[in-house]
Amino acid sequence: MMKRILVGVDGSEASHEAARLAAEIAIRFGARLTLAYVIPTLLLPPDAYGLTFADVEQEHRTHADRLLADAMTKLGEPGVQVEPLVLTGSPAESLAEAALAEDVGLLVVGSRGRGAVARMLLGSVTDRLVHISKKPVLVSR
Repeated sequence: MMKRILVGVDGSEASHEAARLAAEIAIRFGARLTLAYVIPTLLLPPDAYGLTFADVEQEHRTHADRLLADAMTKLGEPGVQVEPLVLTGSPAESLAEAALAEDVGLLVVGSRGRGAVARMLLGSVTDRLVHISKKPVLVSR
């Protein structure tokens, strides 16, 4: 029996569609739904942006909270228990690790995210996640 479904969201329409699909599945199986956003690791030191590390971290956290609140609102499924989750690190690895740690029965992601390169391919995060996840991954189109 599937008790929990984890959905990777990034604010893209593809991730909102993935969340809606996951909510339908959650309702059918009586599963809880977790919407997860991954704050990426900084590629440059914070002072390159003219900010402190705490400033950058706070901005990322505020963005993540807003994005997850928006995703939960757009979901609009009163029959499903939904909770937000903010992760940090590499998106595919963070989602795969969270799926194991949280005893997730299914990971759901959109076929494309927000990244420029991801628009041309299946989606670099999605592609990587499909290959590394020890849990089943459903790719929503």
